[in-house]
Amino acid sequence: MSSLFDLWKGLPPAWKRRVRGWWFEGISALDTGTDLLFLNHGCAPLDDAEPVLALDPDDEPHRFCIQLYHRVARPIDWTGRDGLEVSSGRGGGAAYVMRGFGPRSFVGIDLANNAVAHCNRHYAIPGLSFRQGDAMALPFADASLDAVLNVESSLLYPSLARFLREVTRVLRPGGHLLFADYRRVEKIDRMVAKLEGCGLEVRESEDLTERVARALDLDQERKGERIDRHVPAPLRRSFRRFAGVGRGPDDDAAQFADRRKVYLRYWLHKPQRTWD
Repeated sequence: MSSLFDLWKGLPPAWKRRVRGWWFEGISALDTGTDLLFLNHGCAPLDDAEPVLALDPDDEPHRFCIQLYHRVARPIDWTGRDGLEVSSGRGGGAAYVMRGFGPRSFVGIDLANNAVAHCNRHYAIPGLSFRQGDAMALPFADASLDAVLNVESSLLYPSLARFLREVTRVLRPGGHLLFADYRRVEKIDRMVAKLEGCGLEVRESEDLTERVARALDLDQERKGERIDRHVPAPLRRSFRRFAGVGRGPDDDAAQFADRRKVYLRYWLHKPQRTWD
């Protein structure tokens, strides 16, 4: 039985963009309370010797997803900085960064109007706001932000290169891009080449593939239960594919485990201006 994702693969690019928009509007319209605040695959320690991230009790159900955000956001000192998350989805990551790292201001933008409406209803944190916006044309002035966060979203952008140009434009000199995403192994070098050739300096890069595979395995039950609770039965298979829930040979957990898919984290820096 095919899922909507199997059908989506055969669509031309223009239709893929349209269906992608419908899909994320639909996810964002679901009334899931606090069950669905993150849409990423998550990140888990590789052994019990690694320090355990301390979380508030309300955050504990989302541990694996939060651990991914923490690992991506932690390289910089956010104090006094103006930050942006592009494709902020249900807003859990933006809220965690605002509470946990303390930037001066943080904006989450998303293409889905329902996502923005959900976030503005759900979150009331000083300094945190949400608005509609397109990763291909960021609604910010040149050199107006100190840090841009982008987690597990670029795979669906029409052009990664165009997104990176927009990020470079809106970052102040000395600003940062904190990025995490995956590709199939035969496409990962293309993603790396665009990241490392966009004009920003690479400060760190890290292969998270094994950590993501472990998180997907450990978080199967929780994600599956929430999908069954909130998603109509005809759509559950597609939601499970999207969430990486499943133990078949072609599910995301298996593809990360045998490295048919590779997941990378990057910290990129915009150089300070130099004067002759």
